[in-house]
Amino acid sequence: NIVNSLLSLPTVVVGLFVYMFISSRGPLGDFHLLFTIKGIAIGQFFLAVPIIIALTASAIESMDERLTEELKSMGAGSLQQSLTYFYEAKAAIFAAAVTAFGRVFAEVGVSMMLGGNIKWSTRTMTTAIALETGKGEFAMGMALGIVLMSLALVINFFSMYFTEKV
Repeated sequence: NIVNSLLSLPTVVVGLFVYMFISSRGPLGDFHLLFTIKGIAIGQFFLAVPIIIALTASAIESMDERLTEELKSMGAGSLQQSLTYFYEAKAAIFAAAVTAFGRVFAEVGVSMMLGGNIKWSTRTMTTAIALETGKGEFAMGMALGIVLMSLALVINFFSMYFTEKV
């Protein structure tokens, strides 16, 4: 389906489409979002949403069909059924959110295109790594990469801890 197709879109293509909309000539140009943190956030949103939708839908579709029958027999309406499905799939939904966060956390293309890698303004850790490595400052790129990896490991540790609690 369409959502699964969006999962494989290259980040630079997502950046290009968002750029088209938020550039000064685009329909949202009057909001001056290009080369801002808000512009980057919009691009990251469009990267994350298909992941969350696809993984959440997969979790709900794989639920035991007897749950639907049981809910109907107890007189649950559509809203109550939906809330129950989401409650039962909460661990998978949390995992989907962590997966989406992982994709946008380590992403370069959208950040570079929509933020412009402007020092003290829109430079992210990943765009700084690309910049430093491109300048030949491999040691600085590696140092930033180690910091990024450390942050990712800490986030993964906490997400595993909270997944057990959910």
